Amino acid sequence: MGGQKQHDYDALQVVPKSEIAKIYIRCLLANFVILLKWLYESVKCKLNPAAIMRKTIERTDFPNKPPIFMTDTNLGRHSYVKLENTKLHFVEAGNRSNPIVLLLHGFPDCWFGWRYQIPELTQYFHVIALDLKGFNDSDKPQWRFEYTPKRVCEDLRKFLIAISAKSVSIIGHDLGATIGWFFTHTNPEMVDKFVCVSTPHPNLLWDNLPSSSPFNRNWLEFIQLPMLPEMELKHTAERVLRRCYPHVTKEKLYQSGTNGSVKNNLMEAYKYSYSQTDDWRGPLNYYRNFLFYRVREGEMVQCPSLIIAGNDDRFYKLESVVKSSEYCENVVLKIIEQSGRAPHQEMATEFNSTVLKFLIGKKYSQKPAEAPSPPSRGLVGRVFGGIGSVANNTVKLGNNLRETYTFSNPLSSVPNFMIKG
Repeated sequence: MGGQKQHDYDALQVVPKSEIAKIYIRCLLANFVILLKWLYESVKCKLNPAAIMRKTIERTDFPNKPPIFMTDTNLGRHSYVKLENTKLHFVEAGNRSNPIVLLLHGFPDCWFGWRYQIPELTQYFHVIALDLKGFNDSDKPQWRFEYTPKRVCEDLRKFLIAISAKSVSIIGHDLGATIGWFFTHTNPEMVDKFVCVSTPHPNLLWDNLPSSSPFNRNWLEFIQLPMLPEMELKHTAERVLRRCYPHVTKEKLYQSGTNGSVKNNLMEAYKYSYSQTDDWRGPLNYYRNFLFYRVREGEMVQCPSLIIAGNDDRFYKLESVVKSSEYCENVVLKIIEQSGRAPHQEMATEFNSTVLKFLIGKKYSQKPAEAPSPPSRGLVGRVFGGIGSVANNTVKLGNNLRETYTFSNPLSSVPNFMIKG
């Protein structure tokens, strides 16, 4: 990949100023609505002492120290790299002489979101599960400009140089996948393969969010002003986390320790990671920047890519995820049934099998016939034809998707201004 252009940040474009102005006008309206909501709740609490007690119990339920399974070495070694003024935390596992797979988590999440992938991937790779800047144990710069796509991609490039990685395969989920999209476009020489989990391409993402999503267009506009959104998220943290990770509450316990005798609730990891106002500021700053950026028309992801999504994802439109394949030269699409926004956690066995077949091909397949076949150049051949090489049942679902969905004008699905509780 050495012949490809290096860190081309001209591939990124800012949306028109008129669009920026509209977003900020809606933002002011949204923040005004939230202030009215707070005023109403304040009056209600004064009239109802039981409500005050209930909210106090909810806030003290957040742990002030991490669960043991987030600090022990069962999943990997905890390490740090300092890039100028920013320290990044990551967990690494596997033989350091093996090819590197970089795991980029989503929002609201941290490195621990890859708990079901790290043990499987370490059989073949040197695995790096990064806490993104602003998350969990990585530093949390306060300023918004620290989280522009260019700054984030440049930090990621410097991080890879610091760990002596010339190139890596990237697996990104949600926000981590959005960063992956930007990075593969701007630093193609450093990406061997790209796995996008449940996230449309940045050019399709922001104008096609379902109105039912907790992080819909209205939410993106609301958070553009500082301070108030952080306070609101801290105020509703547990409700937000449970809505994002309903499957985590069902998993209940996670075994830890050398003898598996120590058990903790998995949700404690998320509640610890998002217990303070500052824990929300860094993540929100990504969205305060990313909303205004697109990839220049005509830019294509050159490396082999795999797009994975659940068929029951209520956070992103499946139509947008499928259409994202048009931005890849060489792509395989996989839809996992009975899965929502986090197939790597909800359906880990099928997810891991799909990813390993894509990353290492014949070395993973027990039967030679199951090895991926070279995709054709046409879009249908590159996407739906390639699916069969990963999972035969996906060909049928893929074809059904193509018959069912009409790729409409993205602007037609922008939701009307309304704040949902």
